Amino acid sequence: MASLPGMTLDSLALTVCILWSAIIATLDLITYRIYNSALLIGVLLVWPALYLIGKSFNLSLHVLVFTLLVLAAGFSSWVGMGDVKLLLFAAPWLHYENVGKPLILLIALPWMQLMAGLVIKRSFPQRIAFAPAILTAVALNMAT
Repeated sequence: MASLPGMTLDSLALTVCILWSAIIATLDLITYRIYNSALLIGVLLVWPALYLIGKSFNLSLHVLVFTLLVLAAGFSSWVGMGDVKLLLFAAPWLHYENVGKPLILLIALPWMQLMAGLVIKRSFPQRIAFAPAILTAVALNMAT
């Protein structure tokens, strides 16, 4: 099997995850949308890459509760449905025993985006790109 010099299968899988996350976050920052096609590509590329890295797919009561909370947040318009789909995409891979620091990061990054919008435009932004905060918090959760 041909591979890049110095590139292992683990580093290639991690590179796929990072590139996909960067593209999703950038698209959300530009368009305020998370496309279904991008999530489908994530299922086809990122889920196998996460499996190759050694992350375990988890279907438990925690995932069910998280799914119900995310759906409730989406249906009550606290977050957009693209963000709901992104959170549901990551739900089976999360480690639910250590959510403290990722949750703080998930709350802090949108506030920093609000403050940056306030400083730059001198008014509160009407919309927030939530995907960068979600993906950063998910990455921190998986790393710990």
